[in-house]
Parts: sequence; C-alpha cells; structure tokens
Amino acid sequence: MGKADFGIVDNYSRFSDKVSSVLPLYPQLLHILYRKDKSPQSLYDLFSVGKIFAGVEGSGTKRFVDELMRDIGIDKSKCTFVDVYDFFEADVIFAFTDLLTQEELRDLEGYHLYSIDEVTNLGEGSLVEGICTRHPQFEPYVIARDLYGPFTERSILTIKVDAILVCRADLDPTFVYNTIQTLSENSQDLKNINPLLYEFSSDFDPRKLSFALHSGSREYLDRHAPSIFERYAELMGVIVTILVALASTLYTIRKWQLQKKKNKVDIYYQKLISIRKRTQTAEHTKILVELKSELQATQEETIDLVTKEKLLADESFVIFLNLSKIVNDEIDRKQLLLLGV
Repeated sequence: MGKADFGIVDNYSRFSDKVSSVLPLYPQLLHILYRKDKSPQSLYDLFSVGKIFAGVEGSGTKRFVDELMRDIGIDKSKCTFVDVYDFFEADVIFAFTDLLTQEELRDLEGYHLYSIDEVTNLGEGSLVEGICTRHPQFEPYVIARDLYGPFTERSILTIKVDAILVCRADLDPTFVYNTIQTLSENSQDLKNINPLLYEFSSDFDPRKLSFALHSGSREYLDRHAPSIFERYAELMGVIVTILVALASTLYTIRKWQLQKKKNKVDIYYQKLISIRKRTQTAEHTKILVELKSELQATQEETIDLVTKEKLLADESFVIFLNLSKIVNDEIDRKQLLLLGV
C-alpha cells in the first residue's frame, strides 16, 4: 500500500495512513464456494471440510474470514489454508469479487455456491444480519436464482461491501479533485462496464469509508458549500431565532409564575368570602370565635407566603388585607349583637 498512485480495494481492508479514500465505486459480493463432493451444513462446517482459500494477506477478504472465525469460535490453528498460487487446490473459497464472468464460472465448475442462510430468513434475524450487525460495513445481498445460469439453481444469501478507489495520501489534491470530476462526467460510460456500477455517484457519505478521506475528495464534496459569509449569516439567523425563542419562553414562564401567585391569592379571597358568609349566618358566639381564629390563621398564612416570595405583595395582596379587616370588623359587630351589647 502507498506505492501506486491509485488502487481499488474493498471497504474492509486494513487501515493504512499511507492510503486515502477517493470515492466508493461499486459493491463487491462475497462468493463462498465449496467443492461439489463436500456437504457443509453450516459456516462452522465450512472450516472443517478441507483446505481453505481466504484471500491474500492484507485484503478485506482475509480480514473478514479471520474475524468470522473468531466470531463463531473456530480455532485457526486447526484449519489448513492455501495461498493464491494453490487457489484451485482449495476445498472452500472465500472471495469478495465483482459478478463472476462466464470464464470464471467454467473454471469453478467443480464448486457450488454456499448460501450463508436461507433467503426466506432475511428480515427475520438471519445469520447474515447478525454478521452485518457485528460488521456495519457490510449489507445483506441476494444472488438471484439463475444469475449464473445452472451454477445458481437457487437464490444465494450473502453479503456485499463497497469497492473504493484509493490513492496515495500525499497525492496532489487538485489532481484527485479532477479525477473525481472526470469520473462523474463520464458516469454513464462507467455504468455500461458493469451492472454493479449502476448506482455509482460522486456524491457519497465519507463517514462509511475505512480509509481517511483525501483532501481532494473533501474539496470536491464541498464544492457547493456556501461561502464563509453565507455560513455565518445562517448561523447568526439561527442564534437570533434561538434568542427570540428563549426570550419568549422566559416571558411565558414569568407570566405563568405571576399567574400562579395570583391564583394563590384568589384562593385566600375565597376563604375570606366563606368566613364572611358563615359570619352572617352564625347564631352563637362560639362559632364567631372559631371564625375569628380561622381568619387570623388565614392572615398569618398569607403573610408567611409573601415572606417566602410565593405570593406577590402587590395590589391584590393589599385588597386581601383590606377585605380581611372588613371581615374581622363584621365578626366583632356580630359578636356584640349576639351578646345584646
């Protein structure tokens, strides 16, 4: 890595600070193949049926297979691996590739494609979805029945990962920018090369890439970004909106607090009116003594609330004090009347 100007790797290759992402190109599909004379019943079985090709060292395929073995509890020392030179000696082959060509299918006629799970289990907690949960760079993919002719007599459930164009981290940003622009302008020609390139786009989410984004790519993605003035103008607009909303909220809260305090005074108004009505109908001095005690307790309670700032000492409170004095005088007069004084 880092020796060539450009390269194509899958988005699960091991990170290197010498390499930067340019842009994603197309999805690569995981093809798992096993010899026709073998009959693995599970992923676990695949690692015990014979020799395994798990990709070249440093590739995304190799990294994926190593992590898959750890995930399902396979002891790597008990497996036999072959390198690329002994590819066709392998009993099991793991490979992230484009769609297989007819020539490749003829070379692989002694193998079957392995389906990680039943296609009908997709969306129902399939094994593929479990793998994608552990490794979010991947997505489920269904290789359609008959896509490869008799090679796929049934649908195959597997996974896909993006193939990304990478470059040397120190490559000139302007050159990288122009490269992306050229690819974007000729995207229709690219889509005619391979069906997997149909969704190619020069606008993409860089957060999904395994390698750091090249500065030339960043400049291309930001080509339509607003100027500094426009960015700050929008920010100031947001700040003003927030301040207005905050002021409105504080004003509303303040009004609510004042209304809440006023409502408390209204409660004590009702108490005074109740005492006044009972005074008018009282026929014994004992009742009047009790009413006077209740009136004094109400006065003390309101004064205590004002002291603790749960009531406003405003005009409403002054009215309350005047009304309580009137009620007190009415109780005194009623007492004198009942005593015949």
